[in-house]
This record gives sequence, structure tokens and C-alpha cells, in this order.
Amino acid sequence: MEYFAKSRKLARILNSEKLLRKTFGKDCATKIQSRLDEFDSVPTLVQIPSDPPPRCHRLHNKLEGKFAVDVSRNYRIIFEGYDKDDELSVVRSEIVTVQILAIIDYH
Repeated sequence: MEYFAKSRKLARILNSEKLLRKTFGKDCATKIQSRLDEFDSVPTLVQIPSDPPPRCHRLHNKLEGKFAVDVSRNYRIIFEGYDKDDELSVVRSEIVTVQILAIIDYH
């Protein structure tokens, strides 16, 4: 499955181990890279488990229509999913591309 970042700044951080560590710390950066590797290794979002550690789940309220995967106890990778026609989707089995919106502590 493909992934890309919403902003150039986030793309630079995700593509640089040094910036990833500087921004999020060594442990969190390692876990973020693990989640990105999981995105790379599956054909659709349905293969990312709903159980921990990734715990892929849909979000609600002001983040309705978006998904998250756990990075650490508080941090999550927030993203939107797109199907093969590049249409926004919330059906996990149809999502083949994700747009990473942010890596945040939303609690």
C-alpha cells in the first residue's frame, strides 16, 4: 500500500531518519518507522490489525472519516484512505493509498 504526507514539511520529516528522531525522539521515531513499514508491506488497509500494537481504527467527532494507528501510548498517525480510483474511502478493504495528515497526541 502506498502512503504520502499531506505537507512537504511532514514528508521531509518522514523521509529523514535524523529529522524523525529530532522531532519525535528516538523511541517514537522507531515506532513511527515500524508503522510506515507496515503500510508498505500490505496491499490494503484491512491487513493492518485492529489489535495492538498498530491498532488501526476509525476516528469520530471532529476527525470523522479519518483513521489512526498507534505509535506510542499517546501518539497516533492520523490519515485518510483512498481507493484504487483515488476516491476518499472509509472501507478498509478498498483503501490502497493513505495520506498521512499528522502525527499527534490527540488525547
